[in-house]
Order: sequence, then C-alpha cells, then structure tokens
Amino acid sequence: MTTRNVLAIAILGAALCGTGACESGFERNDQIVNSLRILGARDSVIDTDPNDWADAEDGDTIELSALVANPGGVASVTVTWLACVPGTTAVSPCMDEGVLRDPTTLIPMAQDPATTGVLLLGVGETIQYTIPSEIKPLLDAVIARADQNVNAECAVYLEVPLVIIAQSDGQVFTATKNLRLSPWSQTGPGATDPALQHYIRNANPTIDQLVLPDNPSVCTGPVLTKACAADLDCADVPSTCSNGWCVPTGPFPDGHQVVCGDVPPADAESYWTCGLDGPLYNPVERPSITWYMTAGALAGVASANNNGGDADLASRTFTGFTRPAGPFTLYGVIRDGRDGEAWVAQDFQ
Repeated sequence: MTTRNVLAIAILGAALCGTGACESGFERNDQIVNSLRILGARDSVIDTDPNDWADAEDGDTIELSALVANPGGVASVTVTWLACVPGTTAVSPCMDEGVLRDPTTLIPMAQDPATTGVLLLGVGETIQYTIPSEIKPLLDAVIARADQNVNAECAVYLEVPLVIIAQSDGQVFTATKNLRLSPWSQTGPGATDPALQHYIRNANPTIDQLVLPDNPSVCTGPVLTKACAADLDCADVPSTCSNGWCVPTGPFPDGHQVVCGDVPPADAESYWTCGLDGPLYNPVERPSITWYMTAGALAGVASANNNGGDADLASRTFTGFTRPAGPFTLYGVIRDGRDGEAWVAQDFQ
C-alpha cells in the first residue's frame, strides 16, 4: 500500500470527527517553560492568496510548522511529524498506553504504515506536504453527507490527527494537532449546492502586536512588539524587524504586568453552527491566546484569563506576570477553535 493511499485511509477514519468537537491537544497547563517543549503547531496552505488558509483540499501543498521552545539551547533537536491511521490495527498506536509511554516508538512503526497504521509526513520544525488526490472521494463523501443530513451542513470537513515529536539527548516532548481538510473550492455562501453554503473555509488567526493595556476593557496602550515584514514597519517603535516581529528596544517593565495580544478585526471570521434542523446561527470567532514564558513569576495559579476559555478580550490577556531578573522569552499561541493557529515568540531583556 502506498503512503498516499495510507493517508487516504487515515482521513476516512478521521471523518468520524467531522460532526463532533475534536480539539487539538496542547493540554499541559504549566506556563513556565524550562525544558524542551512543543508549544504550538500549525498548517498553512501555500498559495498566492493573501489569506493564510488553514483548510486544505486535495492537491494543496501545506506548510506544517511547530513552535519548539528550547530554553536550554539543546543541540540537534529533531522534530518528527506523524499521522496515526485509525482502523488499521485493533488498537490505534496513538491510543495504546504501552506505546505512548515512549512516543518515539511510533517513528519506526512508520516504516510499515500499512501494518502499523503510523504514517511519517516529514522531519523538521517546518515541513511541506502535498495533500494527495486519493482523498477526493472522501471529501465527496463529506459533501454527500451534507446533502443528506441538514445537521451536517456546518461540518463539511475532515480532521486528521497529527502527532509531533521533538527529541534530543534523551529529552522528548510530544503534542498533537488536527489537520483540517475540506472541499473548500465548493463551499461557502456562493456555493451552487445549497447544502454547502453554510461551511466557510477557515483561515489561521494572527496577532498584530503585544500591548501593555492601559484599560482592561480594550487592547490599547504601550506596544511591546508588533508584527512586521520589514524595518519600515517598525519605524514607529522605533526598531528593526527580525523573524516577523519588531525587536523590543526597551526593557520589559518590572512588577506585576498585564499583556494583551491584539488581533486584527479582519480575523473575526464568522462560521455556521448546526442543530438537528440545520443551520442555526453564525457566530464570530473570538480567538484565545495561551501564554508561556521561559522565566518569571506568576501572581497565582493559571486561570481562564491566562489560558483562554471565554470568548472575549480576557481570553487574549495575560495577567499577573512579573519578569525575571535577566533575559527571557514570552510566547503567545493563538487558536481560533477551528484548527487555526499562529503565535508570537519574543525575546526580552
């Protein structure tokens, strides 16, 4: 069986997630990062469209990237991307407690995906992968499901679970990510098939800037850093552009601080939810941010305000953080609840 056909089987099994609320897994709640960690993972369709699409269909080439925190500067970190194929074995390796005691055992399993149900997508913090044409019949089946069931008109997609493993010198950290596939070229408000008009293709969210808000009800105030494409974008900071962010020119302030991630208004995508009688209403996304740092102190236990949860400004605001005495890195990982993801990772002095 070819790798492409194995992925098609994987997607068929993942179709069982299409009508549910499957979540990507980054469940660890410890915000102080003092060892090798994977804090985020995202997929982005590679094309000339200005939108950063997370939804892909057959033929699309996607970029898969992981946010790997490595505060100790561990050398030679290897990041491996795997898809676990449901239905090829009695117990999926990704759900086998014995296997998961050492997740690296999934890697050699990928040498025989037809037998083990484990598929290797690539190695590297950033890789590219082209969605094979074999998945088109499965996307056609999702379309047929929407045509036959009004409650499926809002879920015209498949979710393929990915496993990401970072390892070096005996350190191993594993995380999961859902890759969402949809027949996006046939869906949306302009679709000729009425049953497909209520699924809107998802784009990845973004963070415009990190702010020290002067009012808890709005994300405005002194700018810590902002997204950039060139030095010219940082002229008002003033600063230079490095790795997509303006390099902070001043020290992070002392004392308890509140940090807010500012999200562009255009990122407020709408989407439809369905009930037994079909589409009900189309709420607007309110992306939430999970915050991490390599050092510092927290005022108390992590709360919803630190780790998302509520669909409001509080889910993008980090409260009660005090900087350490020396340099540190602050991470903000934004998720839209529909498998879209992005982040900022900024060093402060």
